[in-house]
Amino acid sequence: MKHLRPLLLLPVLVISFFSPLRAFSPDSLFEPVFSTFEFLPDYYLRFELSTFALHRDAFFKRQYLAEPHPDLEFRLLSFRDIVSSVWNVDFLFGLGEVPGNNVFTVLNVAFGIDPKFEIALPSMLVTTGLAHHCYHEIDKSYFPLVHNNWLHAGVSSTNVRLNDFFHDLHEDSLLHFGNRFCWLADIGWYLKEFFGLVGPDKLNGNSPLVADVRSTARYAFTRRRSWIFTLRGETTAGVFSRDEGYRVKAGGSLYWRQGAGIEAHFMRGNRGGCFYCMYYRDDLPVPPDAPEFTLGNSRFSKNGLAQIGIIFFN
Repeated sequence: MKHLRPLLLLPVLVISFFSPLRAFSPDSLFEPVFSTFEFLPDYYLRFELSTFALHRDAFFKRQYLAEPHPDLEFRLLSFRDIVSSVWNVDFLFGLGEVPGNNVFTVLNVAFGIDPKFEIALPSMLVTTGLAHHCYHEIDKSYFPLVHNNWLHAGVSSTNVRLNDFFHDLHEDSLLHFGNRFCWLADIGWYLKEFFGLVGPDKLNGNSPLVADVRSTARYAFTRRRSWIFTLRGETTAGVFSRDEGYRVKAGGSLYWRQGAGIEAHFMRGNRGGCFYCMYYRDDLPVPPDAPEFTLGNSRFSKNGLAQIGIIFFN
């Protein structure tokens, strides 16, 4: 029997050797890693509906009757609430007033998607991403399909989103300056090629834009009961290519847009809303083969228009 003792001890040794591994299941082993990530921690819903006034010619009256604009932004994945994958998706529907039409005509729809990375610092947000936008006409094609891809980087205040800006103010009875003011500054380039891996027609179509800078700002100047009133400003300035005959009224290769207005925010339950009025001036590129009814205006121009609307948000 002595020679059998090693064989009898073998199962005991095997069980003793592997039994501690039961405490290290895959879930517990990777839990410290997974706990630093959070899936879909936040989402932001916004729906805007606007109309226009101060149409200065027949083209603007044709193009701008109303604009519904749904917008969804969400953080897909977040690492310790510091680095996040953020996606923004929006649609803009252009309703016009075409002669002979009884009520309104759906003239165009624009689609945008902007996947980006966001780094949350103590006093600001740093972002970088690639925004795709395309502009389609409905039923009739007076203008070509336009699309572009904007590689951008920017900085902003931590309350730059309308949702965060208003909720922070609503909870601040003293209206501290840090909550009164929000801002954003972005710079970007429009991709024409990508190391030969993607065809130029896939990256850019009928868009002469080369690069631009964009900034927005809001400032809450007073509160009246449950209403908060803010001033809002928007500025875009950029460079475009004149190789295919695009032009602006001022000449040169620079284009710009400036918007200024006032907003009135209100709270209903856990959700908010905002009435606003914005006035725009701009000088945007016009293609050489633009239809005669445009009267020399860019199809994207809002020069001299007042935009009046309401925004609902969560």
